[in-house]
Amino acid sequence: MTLPHHQPIPALLVSPDAAQKLRAEAGRLPGWVLTDWQLADLALLLGGGLFPLRGFLPQADCDSVQAGMRLGSGALWPLPLALEVGEDFARTVEPGDDIALCGPDGAPLAILSVTDKWRPAAGVSDDPHPGLRKAGPVCLGGPVKGLALPDRTGRSPNDWRAHFRAQDSRRVLGCGPVDEDFARPLAARMGAELLVVVRPLRPAGPRETILQALVHRNHGATHLLLPADPAARALLLQYRDEIGLDLVERQDATP
Repeated sequence: MTLPHHQPIPALLVSPDAAQKLRAEAGRLPGWVLTDWQLADLALLLGGGLFPLRGFLPQADCDSVQAGMRLGSGALWPLPLALEVGEDFARTVEPGDDIALCGPDGAPLAILSVTDKWRPAAGVSDDPHPGLRKAGPVCLGGPVKGLALPDRTGRSPNDWRAHFRAQDSRRVLGCGPVDEDFARPLAARMGAELLVVVRPLRPAGPRETILQALVHRNHGATHLLLPADPAARALLLQYRDEIGLDLVERQDATP
C-alpha cells in the first residue's frame, strides 16, 4: 500500500511539448523579471510546495487570508501570495492578459493568466501583521502554468516524495533550518527521516510557522517539530487537524 506522503502531489509544470509551445508564445508577452523572493515563491508554486494554490492569489483570496487565514474555498492558508509588480509594468497589463514570468536571464519560467489587478489597501508600515503585504505598489493574481523550475531549486516536493517511497520511509520529521541540529537526534530515535525545507522567511510572526508547516507537509513530512516560540506553537496546535501533521513536543528531543 502506498502511504499518503509517498504519493505524488499536484504540480503546476506543463508537459515538455506544451512548455516548448508556451516558450514561443512567451516571447510575444509582457515579461516580468522576478525578484529573488518571487523566484523562491514560484519554485514552490510550480513544484507543488504551496498546494492547494494554483497560482498567485486573486484579491478576494488575499483579503480573506489576511482577515482570517482562509482561502475563499475555506481551506486554511496563512499568508496572502500575490505577484507584486512596479507601476510602469502594471500599466501594460489588465485582467484577461497573459504575462511571462522570467528569471534573471530573461528566460520565461511560467505564464501567469491575470485575473486580478489591484492596489493593496495596507502596507508594511500600518499592517497589524507585518509581512502579510509588502511594499509592491500593484498586485496581480491568477493561475500559473510552469515551463521550468528556476535554477538551484533543489529537490522538488515530488522528488522528496519519490525518495521517501523508495526508502519506504514511514515517518518523516520536518523542521525549520534553525532547529536542524536539535531535531536530528530526535528523528533518529523516532526512526524517521529528517526533512528541512529551506525557503525565505517572511516577517509575518506565527503565521509564517503555519506556512512552513504546510510546505513541509507538501514535501512529504508526516511529523513536525514544534517551534520554541509560544505564539507559533499555540497557532500550530490550534490548527493541527487541518495542517495534517503529527506535532512533536520539543521536550521529546531531550536525550
